[in-house]
Amino acid sequence: MCQRFSLAADLPEITERYRIDQVIGPYRPRYNVAPTQYAAVIVEEQRERKLESLRWGLMPYWSRDAVNADGQGIGDRAIYRRMTNKQRCVIPISGFFGWETKGKARQPIHFVLKGRGTFAVPGFYEVWPRVEGGDIRAYTMLTTLANELVGPYSDRMPAILDDEGIDAWLSESNMEYRGVFSSIRAMAPEEMMMYPVGAYVNERERETPECVEPIRNFYSAIRE
Repeated sequence: MCQRFSLAADLPEITERYRIDQVIGPYRPRYNVAPTQYAAVIVEEQRERKLESLRWGLMPYWSRDAVNADGQGIGDRAIYRRMTNKQRCVIPISGFFGWETKGKARQPIHFVLKGRGTFAVPGFYEVWPRVEGGDIRAYTMLTTLANELVGPYSDRMPAILDDEGIDAWLSESNMEYRGVFSSIRAMAPEEMMMYPVGAYVNERERETPECVEPIRNFYSAIRE
């Protein structure tokens, strides 16, 4: 599962890269996003792309598919059919974390694209009304089986959309899920690199740039 991710890009980079029309609310880079926290997500409504902050994890949080959903199997579950057909979103991320277990120690590992750019993860969201008024907008990200690079540290990893896939995933909001499933793909290991980071990531509330900086003396070199 993917339990933490980062989004270190500045707002101008995000708005240009994903052709954002409207930014709703404040934006700031995130270095250690954990489940139930809010992070930037892209939705499209009436052909307008919006960047807004949504809660990571459908409700109830502990349910299956709350944080990560199987990209291949989710479309076959009737309970999610409306969301997958009508309420798809894109989660821009800079990297995600896995852990290497050594005895009682858990060493966090950061996985990124070799160019260190952001990439688009497909997802879908739901809206829950609050008793006291207002709504909770929450999302889950779609995952694939881990590739050879990620496999030793996690059994699954975020799926990815290329530019054409982003357009199909967002713009074809009325298209049945199976019609856009081909847009989802796994990241090839040769596209990625990994490096160890400090144990700050193990603290859910730690949100500093050090969370994504490599520990250069942990290995003789950053492993690619």
